[in-house]
Amino acid sequence: MGLKVQLMDIYKRITTFDKKLGVIKNGDDNNYPEIIDRYINNSVTAKSAANIMATYLSGKGFELENELLVNKNLTLQSFTRKLARSLSRQGGAFVHVNYNANYKKVSFDVLPYSHCRIGEKDDNKYNGKIIVNDTWTGKLRREDFNVIDVYNENEKVIEAQVVKAGGWDKYKGQVWYVNLNEDYDYALSPADPVMFDCDSESQSSIFKNKSLRKGFFGKTLIVTKPLIGEREIYPEDGVEYQAALSERKAFKETINNFIGAENVGGALHVELEHDQTNLDDAIKIQQIGSDINDKLFEYTERSVFNNILMAFNNVPSGLIRSDVTMFGNSGEALKEMKFTYQENTTQEREMLEQTINKLLVNFKDFNKEVKIVPLIDKPIKTVEDVNQ
Repeated sequence: MGLKVQLMDIYKRITTFDKKLGVIKNGDDNNYPEIIDRYINNSVTAKSAANIMATYLSGKGFELENELLVNKNLTLQSFTRKLARSLSRQGGAFVHVNYNANYKKVSFDVLPYSHCRIGEKDDNKYNGKIIVNDTWTGKLRREDFNVIDVYNENEKVIEAQVVKAGGWDKYKGQVWYVNLNEDYDYALSPADPVMFDCDSESQSSIFKNKSLRKGFFGKTLIVTKPLIGEREIYPEDGVEYQAALSERKAFKETINNFIGAENVGGALHVELEHDQTNLDDAIKIQQIGSDINDKLFEYTERSVFNNILMAFNNVPSGLIRSDVTMFGNSGEALKEMKFTYQENTTQEREMLEQTINKLLVNFKDFNKEVKIVPLIDKPIKTVEDVNQ
């Protein structure tokens, strides 16, 4: 008999063109962004790591003399934070840009990532449309989609788009897809390789919660002699039988009121038969310990935690789990961790900065290049530090 080897199925995101919808699907069921969001939101480590990554990408914002509004009520600083959050969670972002009749940019904002899909590509592999819809599940109709031109600030391109739209009053502007993973049609989330780790962390929490609620956690077992004797002695329709039932009910209520932290000082009165002198002959009380095995989860949770941190550009664990003893009195270790992670996110922060400066070109009357102020300055070592 020959040896049969069966390869393990590996998850692969489907990004094929859907002729019916006129979009390139993002995931097998066209719901990859929603799934990623769910995995991140259900994992305390992934959610914290994504938030930290976004914070380090946007840094302290920009040193501007005046607040710059990039939309009706949105400042450049707020826009930068929105862009950073989308990049840290999805690995990409869709930015909507509006122009005036002088071909100047008048506003831009980040669209909800899960609402956007890429349209069909032409023979030159160029995609000219971004399709926006508030949901990509259920019954979808193409006539309900918001189809917007892809970002191109060339005036002749904008003019042609305006003419095709039927004038400036009908023109919808453009959408720029910022993709940190340009080798793919759609960006891959930092959480992509650890989706199952995110789920494991979530399921571990659910399991322990159910065990606490439903399991044998600190329960008290009370064993007594039958409070209702033989049926021949207490016929079910007899007065004595009903009295025995009443005594059983009263006993259970007394026990329930007696046990528990709120009734520590209570006194339990037990009546024994006249010929019994040993309490153990009448009632036994036994504590049932927790059936939650912390050791069972300890290694898995630690492994999952480390994997998720690595996926988000190797977040130092001290930035997630604060430990005073780890940092020492001076906090130098924490500063080093912060600077290390700032270095780890340099590439993404530079791309974010380049994106913003490109958007600011020909934006209203603003003609200044901006630079993100790092969240933390590089630690300066003194002579004493070097000699230690």
